[in-house]
Amino acid sequence: MKFKSSPRYSDEFRRQVIQVSLTSPQTQAQLAAKLNIHPNTLSRWRREWMMGKNSSDKLIRDTQPEKSVQELEREVKRLKKQLKRAELENDILKKADEYFVKHGK
Repeated sequence: MKFKSSPRYSDEFRRQVIQVSLTSPQTQAQLAAKLNIHPNTLSRWRREWMMGKNSSDKLIRDTQPEKSVQELEREVKRLKKQLKRAELENDILKKADEYFVKHGK
């Protein structure tokens, strides 16, 4: 039985791939397909770089957004709820104003 050996990539190639993955708007899967590497490999390289295994490569800057998609979705939900409440308060104040205009103080 023969086993398929994994391709070996140079440190320079890995560093370039990590740099591209950190600056590219493409998903990791899209980028991995474009570069002909497995998405799990790219994820592992990024994770290893983030955890500091390759401390010499820390010159690469992470330009990804500071907030995750989940955090942004929670913030959007919170802001929508806040907007709905403000609109309701505004409607109540408008009705109260109409009432006092009609009936006086």
